[in-house]
Amino acid sequence: MKNIILLGLMTILFVGCQQKDTRYTQQSPEIDVVKKHIDNYNTMNYDKDAMVLADTSKSYFNTKDNPVLNKDIVAYHKANDANYSKRGFLDKDQEFEMVITDKGDTWVNAWLDWQGTIAATGKVVDMPIHMTFQIVGDKIVKEYGYWDPTAIVMEMQALEAQKAMSVDEKTVKAGIDAIVKAWNAYDKPAMKAAMTNDFVRTQNGEVIITSSDGYGTDLMDVFFGGFPDFHVALDNYMVSGNKAIINWTCTGTNTGAFQGKTTNKPITTHGMSVWTFDENGKASREDAYYDNLTIFQQLGYMPEL
Repeated sequence: MKNIILLGLMTILFVGCQQKDTRYTQQSPEIDVVKKHIDNYNTMNYDKDAMVLADTSKSYFNTKDNPVLNKDIVAYHKANDANYSKRGFLDKDQEFEMVITDKGDTWVNAWLDWQGTIAATGKVVDMPIHMTFQIVGDKIVKEYGYWDPTAIVMEMQALEAQKAMSVDEKTVKAGIDAIVKAWNAYDKPAMKAAMTNDFVRTQNGEVIITSSDGYGTDLMDVFFGGFPDFHVALDNYMVSGNKAIINWTCTGTNTGAFQGKTTNKPITTHGMSVWTFDENGKASREDAYYDNLTIFQQLGYMPEL
């Protein structure tokens, strides 16, 4: 009987020690609290979120010294929400862990992917985010979030710069947008409509096109004939007076005839163009600068240097 009692006590002590030593797990009520918090953010259910945030909660976003207090957190989120037509944490590849520190504090770490669509431009931005939450009972008392906001900041700066443009500069920007759109739709009539009849294009200093019709037949037909999925991306631009200086990236797959060959190889090439517009907002000239050698090497026409 004594042995049975001793065995029972040892079992209780062993289980108790195991429970006490469980300082790391990926499944716990505390993790569930954080998941509710994230779900409330995704659904913008800020009233419900008050149930998982302590009244004295503090939120540190990309800072160690200036927290958003509980009384201000809803206004903070709503101010940011105004910039997006859609935003939230993605369900894919979420990782959570709970740890208990030597001091006995309970923390939940989360590795998440956030995605937002800029309302003014429709641009989709993806950001990995690391967050950590201190939990007391069933409440979040502190949360820290760290991410790289560069992509969003640059997009917002571009929007502000566009708002500050003069009427003439906005006309030039609209002309550039129309040209990029016509390129990507392989729309020669739209391209012709965006240009003057005597449009001139130079390539690395050499005049190669002297009419808007020629731009379609001698340039667009050539590239779309060789690269049916040809695409032009406007990387960045600067408008000065009636001129626009743009950096662009072109991509495509050589599934058609180009220079008499079909290689089925992809290309990516970068370049710069200076576009000039007349008083009616139509393009009268493009001075393009890019490296043809890069394209030929990617297609295998020439060896890599």
